[in-house]
Order: sequence, then structure tokens, then C-alpha cells
Amino acid sequence: MKLFVCQACGNVLYFENRACERCGHRVAFLPEKETMSAIEPDGEAWRILADKGESRMLCRNAEYDACNWLTDTGEGNGYCRACRHNGIVPDLSDPRQLAGWRELEVAKHRLFYSLIRWKLPLQARQDELPSMV
Repeated sequence: MKLFVCQACGNVLYFENRACERCGHRVAFLPEKETMSAIEPDGEAWRILADKGESRMLCRNAEYDACNWLTDTGEGNGYCRACRHNGIVPDLSDPRQLAGWRELEVAKHRLFYSLIRWKLPLQARQDELPSMV
């Protein structure tokens, strides 16, 4: 897995980081740039330091500490490129199921990172076009 750099302080970041260990900036993955970015609060959104101050939202699964990706511009459902593929989510009120789901999400995000780097399609079932019959 590639190492990244914090735009605020130059410290090394890892793919699973939620914050920079040196400066404390919140960090998130920016899929279209294939990079981690330091982010700063911007109202209800987050300003991306790696992308000239553009603002985005964190994935809705960030509230469960299960995702550290930013949503795409104009994404209306609040889920990132990886999390919008979730079909079934366990009962997150059960601590054991939540812990297992977080572990699964780490592996899934690594898979989607690879798919993005290899320029493979990420079409979700709900994005599929109707079949031509």
C-alpha cells in the first residue's frame, strides 16, 4: 500500500489513518486523486487541503468509524465510492457486529483502492442501466 503525506505538516500518512499523528489534522481519502488529504472543517463540509480548498463531505459511514473516504462531488446519498456498494449492513448497535463490520470495511476499502488504481469500473447495482430486452 502506498504511503501518503499530510499537506499540513509533511508527516507520513497511512491509508487507514483518520488523523495525522504529528499535527492532529483530520485526514481522509480523496478517491479521484488517489491520495489522502488533510481536511479542515468548513461548515457542515470539510475543506480539502490537497485539492485547492474544495469542500466535500465525509462518507456517512465515518460516523461509525468505518470509513475515512470523501464523497464525490454531487453525490446525493452521502456514501463514498466504496460504501455505496454495501447491500447489507449488520446491526450496528451490537458492539461485536460493529467491530466485525469495521474490520470488513478496511478490507473492502483496500480492494476499492486497488480497483480505482487499476482504472476498473466501480458500477454499483443501483447504477446499472436497465437491460435491453
